[in-house]
Amino acid sequence: MADRVDVAVAAWLRAIAVCAETLPDGFCRVGARGTAEVVTGLPVPTLNGVIQTGPTLDTDEIAAFADSPRLAQLPWSLQVRGAAEADRVASIAARHGLENRTTQPFMLKDLTGRDEVTGAVRRVSGADQHLYRRALADGFEAPEHIFDGFSAPALLDHPATRAYVVEVAGEVVATSFGVLVDDLVGVFNIAVPPEHRRRGYGRLATAAVLRDAYPDGAHTAFLHASAMGAPLYASMGFHTAETWNVLR
Repeated sequence: MADRVDVAVAAWLRAIAVCAETLPDGFCRVGARGTAEVVTGLPVPTLNGVIQTGPTLDTDEIAAFADSPRLAQLPWSLQVRGAAEADRVASIAARHGLENRTTQPFMLKDLTGRDEVTGAVRRVSGADQHLYRRALADGFEAPEHIFDGFSAPALLDHPATRAYVVEVAGEVVATSFGVLVDDLVGVFNIAVPPEHRRRGYGRLATAAVLRDAYPDGAHTAFLHASAMGAPLYASMGFHTAETWNVLR
């Protein structure tokens, strides 16, 4: 099981790197001992920072990466794969003012090709940039400019990515985004505006990513879940492989 989770975490990092490489200020590097520095340049702490991606945490490498000048002018976070690891890096995080700790389940699902999609879901492209950006802002209840990078044509049209919207009566009620990495697919950007929640639209958007990834060769899906989203994903067959700790 541990090897499988490590493979999925490595795929998650590669998916994030695909996104970062399309952004003007994007950057991603991985140290010899599995520490990653990820920079998107976007004003969201979890989209910039230092991340333990290897199975074993190295505090020296974490500390060195945390001193990166690329992070100095950005909101960023330190993300590690467990509570014990978070305890070990707490003093490093504190030196950078990162003392608010939250948890984030890392979930996996075996794909069988039986994820049905019954509803008005369509894949969007770079030509839908403005619609997708607005839909992300509505779903995440955040300013629209935050999603400039994640709605850029270079990302929406990337050969490894698939973006979707769910529409009802001409209105976007959910979004999703998938990144194919070898035989795994990462699920991102599941967002539903408050007035449309608890109607199955998030499930529909998630299923679209899984349905299309399977014939493209994906056999495992991975995602990070919010507290709101975790029950939905569990009901769809995802299970928590490990719980990450985020210090911001």
